[in-house]
Amino acid sequence: MRIGIRALTVLPWVLLPAVATGLAATGTEDVKVQIRREAVLSLLTAAVPYKVEVGASLLRETLTFTEPKELRFAEGKITFAVRCQGSPFPVDQVIHPVFAFRRGTSGYQLVADSLPVGIPGFGRVDLKDLFPPVELQALLRQALNLSGRPTLLEVRVEQVEISKYSIELSARLLLTPLAAR
Repeated sequence: MRIGIRALTVLPWVLLPAVATGLAATGTEDVKVQIRREAVLSLLTAAVPYKVEVGASLLRETLTFTEPKELRFAEGKITFAVRCQGSPFPVDQVIHPVFAFRRGTSGYQLVADSLPVGIPGFGRVDLKDLFPPVELQALLRQALNLSGRPTLLEVRVEQVEISKYSIELSARLLLTPLAAR
């Protein structure tokens, strides 16, 4: 879901202070980052209101997601309640999307497992297919200037665990010098 996508775009900035102490070392270090449920809910809250369009031409519906709450981590899944309002068809309901992390070909992805919503004229629709997987690795690359040397910091996530209270990322830090311009 785009709410998750927008929220995860700030993840590198959340992780950077946690890993910055390892930058003075030899270049590649293991790190473990714990993101508490409260922090994830704060990221989701910052990402709304978020709008998505469903359907085409005359049957187009604009859905607006607001007010995320009741965030839960259970059985390797992330769920929360979010208000969904639509126009021009009258939609006003609280939905409960389900997200999970899956290992893809280039690393972990955040995927929408379920995003059901009832839309008059459309019936019950699962919007999960509207939201492509988010490649976590693509969000965790940052160009840095270390002592006047352009460097690429990559946080390669090797494991993601969702516990009752947090998401834990185990990762490798890779520093790669970039060619001077």
